[in-house]
Amino acid sequence: MMNIADPKYLQYLRDLPSSYLLDLMVDNDDIDHRSLRYVLTERGFSHEEIDQKLARRRQSTWSRPYRLWSGARWLTIGNALIVTYFNLCGLYDLIGDDHAFKVPLLFLAFGSTLCGFFVGLKLTTHIYHGSQSMLYCGFPFPVGYVSLQTGEEIQRHSRIMTLNMALNALVGVSLTLFPLILIYVVLR
Repeated sequence: MMNIADPKYLQYLRDLPSSYLLDLMVDNDDIDHRSLRYVLTERGFSHEEIDQKLARRRQSTWSRPYRLWSGARWLTIGNALIVTYFNLCGLYDLIGDDHAFKVPLLFLAFGSTLCGFFVGLKLTTHIYHGSQSMLYCGFPFPVGYVSLQTGEEIQRHSRIMTLNMALNALVGVSLTLFPLILIYVVLR
């Protein structure tokens, strides 16, 4: 349990958005509310405003952000699997077809694959509120975590981290190849 006298912890809290601080106060009873309130008052919130925002969050019918992100992760993984299958079938047909635009489409597919790796890199560096007390780095497959309670970075084993980075890159490639393969299938 941290307290307000720890300057390193306070600096860590100052780096977090106000919404994360409020979510921490609502979701965790065992966190240092005094330090969180101190940082929020530094940002110009009065104690009454903080209490109102906390009450609104507790009474809200909306799901917590980490639950929405969890659903988004699983939806993205499911969609990526379907789109990857579609892309593989479409590329297989394109390679075996004598279509008039076969060579340009293959060059575009290669370029889309390169762009997909850059999208995958961006997905790997995406930070979001992934669980009740953790920030995740890497979407949809996390490569690391940051504890919202202590500010500690938690890295995965290097093999798992590399595998998740590769999976994020494949999701990016699937997303960028899909429009091109869809155009080929429609034109065929």
